[in-house]
Amino acid sequence: MLGRSARAGNALIARHMSAFFECLPREDRESPERVAQAYGEHLFHRRRRELIEQKRLARSPFHVGIGVESADFTDLTKRAILVSDTLLLSHNGLGPPREVCALSDRRTERPLGARIAGTAHGEAGYSTQGTMLMRERDVLSMRCPDLAELGTWLSQVEPLLRAGLAWYLPSYIVTRRASHSVLGGPRNYDHYQEPDQLAEVPSALDFLVQTGRAVSENADHPPHALKTAVVRPVLTMDLPFLEGTEMADFSKITVDEFASYKAFQSFLRRELLSLDTALNAVESERETIKIAHQIEDEVRGIHSQMSAVRRKRAVAVTGAVVGTIGASLVAVYGPAFQAAAAGLGAAGAGGIWGIIQSAADNSPRTLRDTPWYYIWILNRKSERCR
Repeated sequence: MLGRSARAGNALIARHMSAFFECLPREDRESPERVAQAYGEHLFHRRRRELIEQKRLARSPFHVGIGVESADFTDLTKRAILVSDTLLLSHNGLGPPREVCALSDRRTERPLGARIAGTAHGEAGYSTQGTMLMRERDVLSMRCPDLAELGTWLSQVEPLLRAGLAWYLPSYIVTRRASHSVLGGPRNYDHYQEPDQLAEVPSALDFLVQTGRAVSENADHPPHALKTAVVRPVLTMDLPFLEGTEMADFSKITVDEFASYKAFQSFLRRELLSLDTALNAVESERETIKIAHQIEDEVRGIHSQMSAVRRKRAVAVTGAVVGTIGASLVAVYGPAFQAAAAGLGAAGAGGIWGIIQSAADNSPRTLRDTPWYYIWILNRKSERCR
């Protein structure tokens, strides 16, 4: 088993995730919905802002991989963890608002007989008896297709989160709700709700623009279909991943048994740095091919290591097998990507390829040199190897 220091991914993520699970009450753990709500509450405001601010100060391009199109986190986690230093997953505003908690609750009382201000559904007027109770609440919600499913995933990948290898980025909404009631009179005098306000907190798109590393599970737009002035294919290959296991078992195996996992991550960091240089070299194609072969060789070694791990008795009983997933690594010009992302805004965060296609269509003449943005595209077909 690896020691904590040896297996830790991003230390900042690990610290926030460990704090969340250590403070999570036992009764909340029994409810997947409550786990998701507690997680959303934990990361809101200062904590969530700190995650992106400290990343910016660290000036490292290897913090996150982003799955921005898949609603099924289980499959994407197993496939993408190999190529993501710290895997960031987000629903990016998909799904209805799910209430997390009340941010504030203000109550005031006013004797009737004074002038009552008009409301959204009534005119100003006077009353001659009773007391007006006015209540305003700011409610925090996050957009999510299914809170119970999210909470289940969070619980199952607790080892990955605590190790700083994965985390979830909520999409928040704040709603102000107000009600007026007359004490001693009708229970509800008036009630209204202001329009939802998007919380001013980082999105998955912010992380992608900042870090330049992404993981997508949508291969509907293959690299060769895009203009080479914007997108340059680096390599196409099969990536190994453990399947046939429950998410909780996969998380534990990854953290405790898969010793070469972090070695591969360190190797991948060096190769991506080399890609920055190679893509701007005079003989860029030759240098890129050389790096692609080095990555392929290392991945073959990872496949062998996974096969050895699954034969261990403690792992074999989980039903683990080694699958392979077709993957492509492409490089996208950073400035063109940023320009397209700025034009599309938050709506563009739902699809990496929509942003890239916009860059290819609209701004090929404004391309500059580095930085490049690297994107792994994972196909959905896989093979099972026993």
